[in-house]
Amino acid sequence: MTVKELIAELKDMPQDAEIILQRDAEGNGYSPLSVTDPNAIYIPDSTYSGDVYSLDWTASDCCLEEEEWEEMKANHPRCVVLVPVN
Repeated sequence: MTVKELIAELKDMPQDAEIILQRDAEGNGYSPLSVTDPNAIYIPDSTYSGDVYSLDWTASDCCLEEEEWEEMKANHPRCVVLVPVN
């Protein structure tokens, strides 16, 4: 889902409604939204899972060489991460 699609889904909802995140597809827990992080990239492992890297990190934070890190940032689109309370 893109930010544009999320905005379209949320635009007619009550503006004071709390956002609750479901922990997995089976509904094995829920948590309120804590913060959003618009400064990351997502590297998928599959159609349903992957890794997120903060653009605030350094190459060494990611255990990568500087050239690898710069290539990764250049070749993967930015994503927005919704972070639950727990």
